[in-house]
Amino acid sequence: MSDKVKVTVENFVRAESNRAMAKLMALCGGVNRWHHNRVPTPLDQQTSARMNRDTLYSFAVLDLAEGATVTMPDSGDRYASLMVLSQDHYVTKVIHTPGEHRLTIDDHGTRHVLLTMRVLADPGNPADVAEANALQDGLRLSAGSAEPLVVPDYDEDSLSAVRDALAVLGRTLPGTERMFGRREDVDPVRHLIGTAVGWAGLPESEAFYLLVEPGLPVGKYRIVVGDVPVDGFWSISLYNADGYFEDSGEGGCVLNQFNAQREPDGSVVINLGGCADGRPNCLRIMDGWNYTVRLYRPRPEILEGTWTFPAVQPVG
Repeated sequence: MSDKVKVTVENFVRAESNRAMAKLMALCGGVNRWHHNRVPTPLDQQTSARMNRDTLYSFAVLDLAEGATVTMPDSGDRYASLMVLSQDHYVTKVIHTPGEHRLTIDDHGTRHVLLTMRVLADPGNPADVAEANALQDGLRLSAGSAEPLVVPDYDEDSLSAVRDALAVLGRTLPGTERMFGRREDVDPVRHLIGTAVGWAGLPESEAFYLLVEPGLPVGKYRIVVGDVPVDGFWSISLYNADGYFEDSGEGGCVLNQFNAQREPDGSVVINLGGCADGRPNCLRIMDGWNYTVRLYRPRPEILEGTWTFPAVQPVG
């Protein structure tokens, strides 16, 4: 008889979170240790579906058995957030205020939590990336206990089966409202789906995510983007059918307001497909292509639904 733990709908959230956190802890070199991605997420280090390449990530898996303290650096006007995520995939806190912050099990629900700092960096500007790296170096943590996260041996087949089934449901949802956040702020069904389609996502007040499944074949399309009502920034990420970036010498996989070429009127024309001819702002598409729009620090018109991101249009 196998000792592997079968994954069902009932234990999927904890299983998926334990698995992802254990991978990140290994990447960090152990518990209570930082790992900094000094450049946007490397395509060969995608630890979960639908990661972003707009911000630099810093990760640490923290043992809260005896409490811990994390120090957030002062980012000034640059977007930076430090998210605390429990093993039950609840975002228990998002920190912006610089200085020391005390973390306990009572406040965050599980012995181990994932700390994730996202800091904005212009990938085309090495000096800007260097400034973001300096902020990463300003992170500090101390903890009274240092027991590593030990997770059950989950059955990968059943874990994948539940994840894939939830992903099908996720494709019917246009956004991530009430998927991510504190236990009292999320919808249980959406939270379950969100664990499968966007593990470690931010609450919508912090970042509004639009998950778009166009259901269109490979071809040539475009999206024309005018003014976007955000106090942070906006981006679009193109994924394959499994929710991962694909490496390609023909076209990119991410565009944001910093690296997009603008039209004379200030708008941005995002080209989807047809990248071989060198058209600007082009994202390569493949069978099953889909994309996520991220709107950081969205204004009320986004949260209230009075403004929506433009839709895909066929070209030619």
